[in-house]
Amino acid sequence: MGTEKDFRSFPLSKDLLDTANSVCWFAADASWMMGIVSLGLFFMIPTIISGLCLLYIEKRKPVIAINVAINCWIMMNAFWMLSEGQPEGPYSTYSKIFFVLGVVAVFVATLLSKSLVDTFSHFRRFRIMK
Repeated sequence: MGTEKDFRSFPLSKDLLDTANSVCWFAADASWMMGIVSLGLFFMIPTIISGLCLLYIEKRKPVIAINVAINCWIMMNAFWMLSEGQPEGPYSTYSKIFFVLGVVAVFVATLLSKSLVDTFSHFRRFRIMK
């Protein structure tokens, strides 16, 4: 996947941040599904923070673009949750904007990538491709 020179130093390991991000995101989505939107929004805070930390740690441009897409996905989810509490507010629009930005980031990652398998392996579901 990556070597030591592909990452910036950070007090927490990339694996720990990645796991925390996934667990918090799962808890946020599960809370939202169960109708406890306030708890879902609570879990979105560490999801957003850990996502931004993962974005900072990475140095490889195609993977940065994928991480931008993942962060857009996180923000899309957060604004979508907020839109359920205020359907007349701007949150649904913000969610759609982050969706479009995420699609653009995936397209940019595809253009920058020398290895699509390596680049897309950062989406956990695509790791089986290796």
